Amino acid sequence: MRFRSRHSQLNHVGSLYGGQVLAQALVAAARLTPGKAPHSAHGYFLRAGSAEAPVDYEVEALRDGRRVATRRVSALQAGKPIFHLHCSFVEPLGGFEHQLALPSGGAAPDALPGLAAYVAAHAERLSKRTVESYGAPFPLELRLIEPEGFFFDLLPEPKRAFWLRMPSAEEIEDPVLHRCLAAFLSDYWIAGVGAGTHVLPTDRTTLQILSLDHAMWFHRPTDFNEWHLYHQESPSASGGRGFNLGSIYRASDGALVASCAQEGLMRVRKPKPKG
Repeated sequence: MRFRSRHSQLNHVGSLYGGQVLAQALVAAARLTPGKAPHSAHGYFLRAGSAEAPVDYEVEALRDGRRVATRRVSALQAGKPIFHLHCSFVEPLGGFEHQLALPSGGAAPDALPGLAAYVAAHAERLSKRTVESYGAPFPLELRLIEPEGFFFDLLPEPKRAFWLRMPSAEEIEDPVLHRCLAAFLSDYWIAGVGAGTHVLPTDRTTLQILSLDHAMWFHRPTDFNEWHLYHQESPSASGGRGFNLGSIYRASDGALVASCAQEGLMRVRKPKPKG
């Protein structure tokens, strides 16, 4: 089965936002898996996607068990693959329950400025490219717990957290689609946490980051019209790559709703010679 998307969400370098491709591939797989919800997804970014061309999603059913179904999705532009996804779906089951607690510390989202408002208020301290990138419209509403540190200081250790929600999700009732929204927003800023103790992740004039792969695990249903805390950390960086982990918690009750892992290439560009 093939689906086509004509919507293009840009990333910070002007190519197709990886979270969009991940989420739409998962939606395509879910369309062929009624009665089950995604519990995991593992994808590889093969080449940068263009925001000027539609994306085709080819879905293959690998297994249809009584409780578990497995799908493979290829995202293509102009006949060339840009992303591959393997994902698994299950029927709801009862059983043991536990989770790590919501990280403590930091102000609540209502006490913090929105990202665009903060960037506008501090535009004279930021580069023009940073203002254009972080002040541009985006489907997510974000509140930085430590905005000064995010834009102006190196991270003291490779971890950070911020609040996010998607106001347009108010119209979505299907819990499966909210899991796909988790995939969409999980790609936001996670690659940069691996570089944050070495360079400013917002300085893309010298820093180049390319996502290589992305894995998701969906733990509990949620509604992304509500505020969630996205906690990110990088256990390791070596060989020109950064390994990053993300945990998404619901603000209202501290429930851990999803986890992710991503590895990305990190490279500092050499300055161009003058003259």
